[in-house]
Amino acid sequence: MNKPTPRTTSPSLETEPTVVLVGGNGGLFDRYREALEERGLRVRHFEKRVPPGARRSLGRVAAIFVVVSMVSHSLRDSVKDLADDGTKVVYLRTGSVSAVRAAALELSHERAA
Repeated sequence: MNKPTPRTTSPSLETEPTVVLVGGNGGLFDRYREALEERGLRVRHFEKRVPPGARRSLGRVAAIFVVVSMVSHSLRDSVKDLADDGTKVVYLRTGSVSAVRAAALELSHERAA
């Protein structure tokens, strides 16, 4: 059985802050990535589960976006270990690209302030 692998953006963006996207629709990953990269953010997407040791590979986590309508309770709970106590957690009602884009826009405004 193959282990699920998290989807990530290209290694050339490793210096950028990362948004961890939990839940959502895996078929929309490319569009999620584009929406976040427009704001200078890298994305790591976990749709089913967070693999062991994922925290070490995340880099600087700017925020965690949790799609509440498309995430299991166990996946939601495992997110707590992915970032520091001061990391912003944003709960999105839907897994739409526009919801991710709006959250990224708000995050970029907060980072600029």
